Amino acid sequence: MRLTAKMPTQRLARLVPWIVAAVGVVATIVILYPGQYPFDSAYQLWQARDGQFNDLSPVAMTALWSLMLKVNANPASLLCLNLAMFWSGLALCVVAISGMQLVRAALLLALGMAPLTLVEMAHLLTDAHMAAVLMLATGLAAWGLTKGGRGAMLSCLVLLVYAGLVRHNALAAVLPYSAVVAPAMMPKRRRDWNAVWLAAIALGVLSLATAFALDRALTVQRMTVWPTIAMWDLAALSVDRGALLLPSFTHGPGLTVEELRKTGAFNPTSTTLLFQRTSSGMRDGLAAPFTPDQLLELRRAWIDAVRQNPDVYTRHRLRTFWLLIGAHNGEFQGVPYFVDRVQYRDNPPLPTALAQGLQQTFYTFALELRSSWIFAALPYLVLNVVALVIGWTHRDRPTARLAVAVSGSALLYAASFLPLAPAADLRYLTWPIVAGPLALAFSLSRFAGTKCNDENADAGSSSSLQSAGTLARTAAPAQF
Repeated sequence: MRLTAKMPTQRLARLVPWIVAAVGVVATIVILYPGQYPFDSAYQLWQARDGQFNDLSPVAMTALWSLMLKVNANPASLLCLNLAMFWSGLALCVVAISGMQLVRAALLLALGMAPLTLVEMAHLLTDAHMAAVLMLATGLAAWGLTKGGRGAMLSCLVLLVYAGLVRHNALAAVLPYSAVVAPAMMPKRRRDWNAVWLAAIALGVLSLATAFALDRALTVQRMTVWPTIAMWDLAALSVDRGALLLPSFTHGPGLTVEELRKTGAFNPTSTTLLFQRTSSGMRDGLAAPFTPDQLLELRRAWIDAVRQNPDVYTRHRLRTFWLLIGAHNGEFQGVPYFVDRVQYRDNPPLPTALAQGLQQTFYTFALELRSSWIFAALPYLVLNVVALVIGWTHRDRPTARLAVAVSGSALLYAASFLPLAPAADLRYLTWPIVAGPLALAFSLSRFAGTKCNDENADAGSSSSLQSAGTLARTAAPAQF
């Protein structure tokens, strides 16, 4: 009878992480609402309101935002959705990491309320949205691996496909998950590395095909993005070599290397300054698109310059990547986070903060941490490396395998910015920042859950659970 009396309490105890997660959602909405809207956010909001989609960024998040605005005109609804996905996924993760309710609650608060996580998740940008989607996908994967059943894994797969649509380089973050999703959805006799590689290819193809279909169906104005990165790289090589390598059609007459230096038009932290600071003028290829012949000439100039100056190009890219992941101090600094609400065209005024004083206090605290290593990506990348090593060492455990997938996702995604970063804005690494501590927790977990898909799960635990169930039925048959 005592065992029966305890069971309602045990059931109530299982709700602890969900109660903490619900409190976390409400608290973070109160602190961050209505979110931060730098220019990119304001521009995407305008597209979502008017349906004037372009492919400067993939249309997936903008199209979702547009649908949400039709239901509720408040643009902060996307912030609320992101935070709800983030906390729900995090709750599913901690349930898989530990069986102790106190540990679950502590992990939720530590991972969900970290100051750097909050300032990055406050952005109405694709970076925060992708991190929220991947967090929920990770939580569903954790549930599927430790509780059993393919429904959670199928939902995870759908979210992974969607996450691959959100950013141009998002597939780098998505593909490593095939190492856990594919085996979980396949019979044991068919599980091998060939199946994992095939699953990764299938996941990539499905995501790319869906992105292509959305782009063709929704994009009104087509834009070519790579020329801005190409011209920035060419400007870096020009400044280093003392010879202007930019094709003549990309800039106004009279542009010199000295002008790029003196005006600060070339800056290793951002491409945008190249198009804002020169007195001669620079074309970005967006407002006035380049012709096909000009694009071909620019591509050739870019490839030739990199091939002829590999050491200079490597230094330029490594310098920008260091500014992206390092502490924000010194002569050149990337932007660690935005506190900005830009008004763009006919966008209506944004909602006011729910707790203005609390929000100001939070951002004042964040400002004090801004130049510290706590607000740099490098420590979180190190955590991902540690999690990857520990997880691989103990990959017989389902949570360790998930640690490998999460940390591999974060590291591969971060590495994609080495050649592709258009700026040293820390917000690009929102997912690796969120993933690092979580992956480490997964790698250190020995908790197997209540029902594990892994055939090598601890038999003693299963036996103990069966014995407890038998005792409960014997003690209180009326309850079953």
